[in-house]
Amino acid sequence: MVKVQLVYTKQCVYCPSTKAMFKDLKKQYKFDYEEIDAMSPEGQKMVAKYSIMSVPTIIVDNRVQWVGVPQKDKVIAVVGK
Repeated sequence: MVKVQLVYTKQCVYCPSTKAMFKDLKKQYKFDYEEIDAMSPEGQKMVAKYSIMSVPTIIVDNRVQWVGVPQKDKVIAVVGK
């Protein structure tokens, strides 16, 4: 099963729409999904590990897949397998 991790901040103006898109897709497709606040201790580890400079950053199966809001059809191509 595909594992998706969305790294966000509370100040990010694009993160809420990205979160909403993934939550909506979760209703149609089976994939593991986790939201991680970049300012939390776990988030800080992710920021360091993946050299995250901007949010939202979407990590798929331990690899940075998108930075910024991804196109829905491209997300479906990855999580809809």
